[in-house]
Amino acid sequence: MNSLGFENLKKRSEFLSIRKNNISIYSKFLIINLKNNKYNDRFRLGLTVSKKQGGAVKRNYIKRVLRAIFIKNCSNVPKNYDYEIIPKKNFSECTFSSLEDDLLKILRKIE
Repeated sequence: MNSLGFENLKKRSEFLSIRKNNISIYSKFLIINLKNNKYNDRFRLGLTVSKKQGGAVKRNYIKRVLRAIFIKNCSNVPKNYDYEIIPKKNFSECTFSSLEDDLLKILRKIE
C-alpha cells in the first residue's frame, strides 16, 4: 500500500477480473467498473485511457487528473472495492470541478 491510501492495479489479469465481474456505472464523463476486493481498509484503482483520447502526453495528463481527484477525495471512496476508471470521449470538454462532482455522484451511488 502506498502513502495515498490506495493501491494501483497494474496487471492485465486484475483489470480483466474487474471487467468479468460486470458491475459498470456510466456517468457523463466516466465509465466505472468495480468489483469487491478482499481488503477492508483500502481500495485499488486502475486507470484505462484509450489511444483515441490522444497521444501519450494527453493520456498521461488524463491519468494524473483522475488520480488527483481520487487522492483529494480518498475519504469519500468506498474502501472494499477495486475500481477501473475509463474516461469517455467527451472528457476533454470537462473541467476539474465538474469531473470531481461527476465522480463523487457515482461514488455516493456505490455506498
